Amino acid sequence: MSLEQDYSIDGGHRLKQIAGMLRPHQIKGARKIRIGRHFDGGYIMINDFAGVEAAYSFGINDDVSWDLEIAQKGINVFQYDHTIDGLPCEHPLFRWKKIGVTGKQNKSPDMDTIERIIDSNSHRGCKNLILKCDIECAEWDALAHAPHNIIRQFSQIVLELHDLHHVRDASRADDMRRALGNLYASHRAVHVHANNYGGMGIVGGYPIPCVLEVTFARLDMGEFVVSDESFPSPLDMPCNKDAADIYLGRFDFS
Repeated sequence: MSLEQDYSIDGGHRLKQIAGMLRPHQIKGARKIRIGRHFDGGYIMINDFAGVEAAYSFGINDDVSWDLEIAQKGINVFQYDHTIDGLPCEHPLFRWKKIGVTGKQNKSPDMDTIERIIDSNSHRGCKNLILKCDIECAEWDALAHAPHNIIRQFSQIVLELHDLHHVRDASRADDMRRALGNLYASHRAVHVHANNYGGMGIVGGYPIPCVLEVTFARLDMGEFVVSDESFPSPLDMPCNKDAADIYLGRFDFS
């Protein structure tokens, strides 16, 4: 894709605000593990799944490799994707519905909010859920409107954040700020990885990946310190195996 460039002061200011909530942290003593297949579809998480009550997988397409590894840990996986007619493979612990995820309740029968989805599975009040979310830009609206008590139910959240370079636009930046602020109130980013299918943009003179994979961990999982890691890490793989991974360094825009 072509490199979109913006050297405005406002764009740089908005990027620093957003990126500040994505600054990677480490949990002292915690180990990371890769969950899912090689290359696109695998995500890095904290290797702590004890007591997980259920997993949610928003956005399936043709890949359930993350779901399978989570199910193999004995965890029920509740899957949502309104763009497919069936799963690429089955597992006794899979619970798929042809429903998409949205931010505000609407009359569409194939869309629902995170809050209503949690309620429909009787998970209101659970304290140790996990989430993988890759819903092609709908994540901003869904997270911005999810009640914070619902967000807090997830000990780990793996997200693909799309169109991050659109932070140069004030209205888009507001949506991103609300969504990430909702997460930042109770979670911190513990891993970042650029999806090299998305390419790069320039915002405020800074290079930024257009699509960023981020793992968030809830603040009660341990003692958090700002990470000194460089990304990509040895656990990461390029999403597009035929192209080089994107170097992020410490992903610090301060």
